[in-house]
Amino acid sequence: MSSPRVALTVAGESGVSARLRSPVAGSLAAKAAEIVTLVALATLVPRMLGPADYGLFALALTVVTIASVAMVLGGPTLMARFVPAAAPAERLWLARALGRRLALGRAAQLAALAVVALALVVWAPARFPPLLTAAVWLSLALNVAATLALQTGLGLGRTGAWSARYPLQNAVLVVAVLLLHSVAGVPGAVAAIVVSSAVALVLGAVTAAPLLRGAPGPVALPEGAMRFATLQAASGGLVQIAHRGGIVVVALLAGSAAQTGFAALALGVALAATYAVFALFTVSLPGLAERGQSDRAASASSEAVLRRLAGTVLAVLLPGALLAALLLERLVAPVFGAGFAGAMAAFAPAVAFVVLAPLNALALQAAALRLRPQATLASAVAGVVAFAAVALTTVPAWGAAGGSAGALAGATAAALASMALLPKAVGARLGAASLGGAAAVVVLALLA
Repeated sequence: MSSPRVALTVAGESGVSARLRSPVAGSLAAKAAEIVTLVALATLVPRMLGPADYGLFALALTVVTIASVAMVLGGPTLMARFVPAAAPAERLWLARALGRRLALGRAAQLAALAVVALALVVWAPARFPPLLTAAVWLSLALNVAATLALQTGLGLGRTGAWSARYPLQNAVLVVAVLLLHSVAGVPGAVAAIVVSSAVALVLGAVTAAPLLRGAPGPVALPEGAMRFATLQAASGGLVQIAHRGGIVVVALLAGSAAQTGFAALALGVALAATYAVFALFTVSLPGLAERGQSDRAASASSEAVLRRLAGTVLAVLLPGALLAALLLERLVAPVFGAGFAGAMAAFAPAVAFVVLAPLNALALQAAALRLRPQATLASAVAGVVAFAAVALTTVPAWGAAGGSAGALAGATAAALASMALLPKAVGARLGAASLGGAAAVVVLALLA
């Protein structure tokens, strides 16, 4: 017969799991829809544009994505962590106060980037065409505004619009690229990024407008909340450099638009799968944060739920990754087109990169639950240093494969740092299975 304490703990864990089912199920449904759009983005768009034009389009999309995600990454985690932990009567007021504080900071950053963009256009108009540079900045501003609006609902437990954002945005992007590139070439493809970003802002405005009306109310910001957001944002920027920077490094050092396209394709597919995993953990955080406020046992049970989620996702991902590693030679050209046959070498480390997604997502959310953003920042620093060391060394010789290898090195270093800083949260078995699985994928791809 179990003791009352054990029974309470089990019941608590069961309650947390039940509370997560709805947002996780909604995220899974949205991600299933997003996968359809990502398949089109990874197959139809490269075939339509060809390696060179796709490389230029992907470079613009990468710059927008790195900058926009880096600018807003602290916000969603801030909202998801602090708003549910407040008293129920204060949550809406707190969400408004945090949202307005974040919006002011992001507006200042966008203004500074506009000045930088103008200076680049004046300095080197051939390298930074005015219309394309303006389109990139406008896409960035629209994406940041959309995320600011949508994250308010996320903090209040309304995860539907947050989960639906990227399926909708990607679907619009695919259609717009196919239409506008046929009319205006690369400038039309870049304009499609603006169109899709505007649609995301409309979604955010429609869903967040009822929440954002009115004054913030008589509520003080939680102690340490903005420091938490600042560290999270810094970590997010470094993570984005480590994840997507390989495309930029290839564009700068490989001297080939086709190689840039190869890197963008391999890393784009890998990141789509990786961020689908991250989304499962992000929508779980509000419920876990609310539960974890009660006592230390509840907080420990929340981490146990995260570990089980990470283990389940890894059990699904790893067999698929191993199979993909064996079949790369038979898959890349038929799926993406003969012009992308040269991208095969870049896919091996990219597939291994996906295997590490559950481990790194678990570490991110565990650090948020423990209010240890410094651990997230330390792992991000380790990741970006490893990425830079590998990418800058290998890209001149390996091209796109070097960019993917750099991303894998960054993800591995971040995982190792998280395991050292949060050993009880991550768990040795999950860490060993993740790192061993990623290594096995690389070995199989090399031997196949």
